[in-house]
Amino acid sequence: MSEITGPNEALPPAIQLDEPPRIPPPPQGFYPPPSAPVLQPVPFEDPEAFPGFWSRVGGMFRMVFSNPLEIFDRVPVTEGLGAPWRFLLLLSAPVFLIMALVFFFVGMGIMLAALEQSGKGDTKAIAAVMPVIFGAILLLMPLFAFLGMVIGGAFNHFFLWMWGGLKPGVGTQQSIRAYGYASAFIQLGGLVPILGSLIQIAGLVVIGMGLARMHKTDTWRGVCAVLTPFFLLCCCLVPLLIMAVPALAALGHR
Repeated sequence: MSEITGPNEALPPAIQLDEPPRIPPPPQGFYPPPSAPVLQPVPFEDPEAFPGFWSRVGGMFRMVFSNPLEIFDRVPVTEGLGAPWRFLLLLSAPVFLIMALVFFFVGMGIMLAALEQSGKGDTKAIAAVMPVIFGAILLLMPLFAFLGMVIGGAFNHFFLWMWGGLKPGVGTQQSIRAYGYASAFIQLGGLVPILGSLIQIAGLVVIGMGLARMHKTDTWRGVCAVLTPFFLLCCCLVPLLIMAVPALAALGHR
């Protein structure tokens, strides 16, 4: 028969389960590193923070005047070429209007003067055609803006690759998006009297710095990538000008 413990006998010790290992407390003066802040999209693509259209446009201007390079940090948060294209189209509208008006008045004046000297009476037909050309330029403005954004951004991405500045994770689309937003402000700044050319040159340098920051590479690589197309263009134009001077001189002696 099994033995039954009496009321005065000690019970056997209970089986203790394994306790989880204790993590030692951190030493005094130790603070965990803060987590990286979550970046928001650029204001033009952030309807939650900026519900209204013009408030988003104003947010872009505030960012540019406070910290222009922050645009290049926020651009990779979202994707798509539609938003930067619309913003570029919005800010480049005054530039296209001025160019179209200049083309309209100057071109019409030259053609009418040539017709008067030749003695032809087609001035009414020319006057009727010029508004059509003016309207066609305005209709093609969105296409010109889109092509300029894509070609300019792709060139910057390509030349940054040539200078060894591309990093994995940031593709050609993000370079095009960043160029679209930045070039919109540069085109608008080019309308400032006297300072327009300086603003455009400084804007190109800022684009190079921003691309370097977005691709996490050296600043000089980004600046060189942006300025390389202009150096190549100058190298191609100088021989053409040297060849054109004797030809123009020969025509002048005739």
